[in-house]
Amino acid sequence: MIAFKALILSDTHGSVTAWNMVKKMNIEYDAIYHVGDVLYHGPRNPLPEGYNPALLAKLLKSEPISYVRGNCDADVDLVVLESGEMPRISICTFGKHKAVFVHGDELRNDKDRIGLLLKHCADILIYGHSHVPRLESLSGKIMVNPGSLSLPKNSSEATFATLQFENNKLCFSIRDLHGNVLKELNL
Repeated sequence: MIAFKALILSDTHGSVTAWNMVKKMNIEYDAIYHVGDVLYHGPRNPLPEGYNPALLAKLLKSEPISYVRGNCDADVDLVVLESGEMPRISICTFGKHKAVFVHGDELRNDKDRIGLLLKHCADILIYGHSHVPRLESLSGKIMVNPGSLSLPKNSSEATFATLQFENNKLCFSIRDLHGNVLKELNL
């Protein structure tokens, strides 16, 4: 079976600097999943380093990317990203695993997160919003939060996630902007 590799991003908030750091790593990928807050920094966040939403949109347009809408994303983002759609939720299957992709701003706690997975008969939740990376098994479900590329919170560093699916095995990794693997989970 041919391997499928993906980047999982969240909360770039218009930072070209952060995106360029990921690109310079030359990580192989077939797809990118962005779980929201792509271009705008929002009223509660400072401007991230390299804030240039127009340039980031231009750079992302050439990528094989699927988006879910975050709380800072607007209809105009769809136009400049030329993405066609930015749903609040997306569902993908990787072999026997079913993953739900959301931004996460409507999920207040792990009970809400588990409830969403149960509603969709899924075992993996991929979400952002908190700007804090997370990769763990909880009540038989997998929680994946790539953290934020541009505005990390709670003393975390800027991070993203990778996904690799090969021979019906799924591997998630949390990485820093130097490419170091901070945490890994194999299913």
